[in-house]
Amino acid sequence: MTKYGPAISFFIIILLIFALGIQTPGFALDSSKYIGIDEIHPDMEAYCLSVFSGTKVEKFGLKILSIVRGAEPGRDMILVLGTDERFQHSSAVHGCSGSSVFIDERLAGALAAGWDGSLDALYLVRPIEDMLEVGSVESAISANDMTSCGFDFSRPLDIKTYYQQSIGRLQNQNSGPRMYLPLSSSLPAGILEQHDPVHKGMGFMSVAAAGLLPSRSFEEVGTYERGGVLALVLCGGDISLAATGTVTEVVGDQVYAFGHQYRGQGAVDLPMATGVIHTVVASRKSSFKFSSPGPISGTLQFDQSSGVRGTIGRMPRTLPLHIEVDRYNDPQSRVYNCYLALDQEVTPMILQVVLHGAANMQGALPLEHTIRYSARIALKGGQSIVIDNVSSGHQASEIAMELYSAVGLLLSNPFGEVNIDSIDIKMNMEPVNTTASIWTVNVSQTTVRPGQTVTASVVLKSYRSQEQTVSIDLKIPETLAPGTYKIRILGGPEYQSFVAEMAPQRFLAVDLTSLQTAMNHIFKYRRDRLYAVMPTPASGVVIRQHELGQLPPTKMLLMQDTKRLLPLEAYKAWTENHIKLDRIVDGNAEIEITVKH
Repeated sequence: MTKYGPAISFFIIILLIFALGIQTPGFALDSSKYIGIDEIHPDMEAYCLSVFSGTKVEKFGLKILSIVRGAEPGRDMILVLGTDERFQHSSAVHGCSGSSVFIDERLAGALAAGWDGSLDALYLVRPIEDMLEVGSVESAISANDMTSCGFDFSRPLDIKTYYQQSIGRLQNQNSGPRMYLPLSSSLPAGILEQHDPVHKGMGFMSVAAAGLLPSRSFEEVGTYERGGVLALVLCGGDISLAATGTVTEVVGDQVYAFGHQYRGQGAVDLPMATGVIHTVVASRKSSFKFSSPGPISGTLQFDQSSGVRGTIGRMPRTLPLHIEVDRYNDPQSRVYNCYLALDQEVTPMILQVVLHGAANMQGALPLEHTIRYSARIALKGGQSIVIDNVSSGHQASEIAMELYSAVGLLLSNPFGEVNIDSIDIKMNMEPVNTTASIWTVNVSQTTVRPGQTVTASVVLKSYRSQEQTVSIDLKIPETLAPGTYKIRILGGPEYQSFVAEMAPQRFLAVDLTSLQTAMNHIFKYRRDRLYAVMPTPASGVVIRQHELGQLPPTKMLLMQDTKRLLPLEAYKAWTENHIKLDRIVDGNAEIEITVKH
């Protein structure tokens, strides 16, 4: 580097800061427009701008009670009391996050936190100097760079473990002092309530309104202005799912809002829109704004502790979602064409909620039901992850868990960026329980010769104790050595566990290719199958994901040389067969046979 290198680099950074319109920490406030926290003292009269009905921004009287030093580490806030009759009637209102607060006709900050159940309309105000720092160079850490999701990829993939860890992480996020963002949706109320613990961990308050759709006319949903509605659109199209807050300040095409973080992830790329407030639902327990979003008209690009910042007119990436539902009690097939916000951790959760909602849009499923489903996650480049299975008595939880885990693992893997082009889902629902358990097993013979076939007669007992007898054959390998062996009869879930134990290398992910291969291995095992398996001797090794079975003894000795650096595992072999059934089978049974020459 030349002696001018550092100076030139610094000059370029300064130019970029001005080009992007980014404020740096410690900048001087324009005192003609803004009032700093050091100028504010108790008993000053103030007001805020917000929308309580439609798109009309109105003034609401406030009184300054105190300056709360150290309300957050290194940050101060302003305590205010709502004096307007509507505030007093509603107490703190969720959805007012970001409402512009003015003192001496200068912008002082935004309503950012409150207290549910308070007899007074008390709010904490985020100082404007903190909000205008949102998007500064020093804090613009991209969430897309955070590829580690806390999941141990050194072990075979287990989608149930991934799902449980991911949901637990979302539920236990520490959002700090803030008001929830009302999450309005056209989904059934029971579905939102089912996911409410996770929504609260993400900073949302679930607000159900069956039949609610986005307001599609831009004229109906106002514009980006101080005190106006700002919606974070998580799902749009035929199903609506959007969180509501308020615009604090607009500088050119830059919008500052909320007065608190969404999730505090740094740089993001999320759909934003204006919106319309239908009403404020007042409650001493928890008041909130009931709203609909408008069409996407911008992108939230920064999400930090002091607020969010977006760009008007910049369109974000979204994920197309197509869902088809055929139900026993619906005369027509329902089709939902949607798009989802793209976020490593949140997109899987949105997908799960929307999928549950689509399955229950025509009413809750009965206790006895079966869902036959298929899904295709199309990836850029022509590859795809395919899920095709059946569940019974579990609502849509099994397909939702599988899709949640598949999308989550793809978006947050540590190997490289994966671009998902679209997701297509089909579900067919019937009001019957199709589960059965393995009850008894008998085999045609227990002493056999290599090359012969053993037939197992399996009695299945169904949900209401109805019995069905099926037969499954298993051919004994012609080269099998004499000895005693065990044949295992397995249901679908038990068979998957068997394969994971015998061949864990098939579920290991060390790069993007093996990740997709491992996921397709997981999703290819169906529940409506009956399996017969028999472990057999093998002379081979596994090198990472590569299976080298039946190696000659001389090559085995070379492979087991302690000077080799490649990790080796013993190769395990088995012979198997399966039959397709019209029901889901679980359980297992074991039969011992003797092989003689």
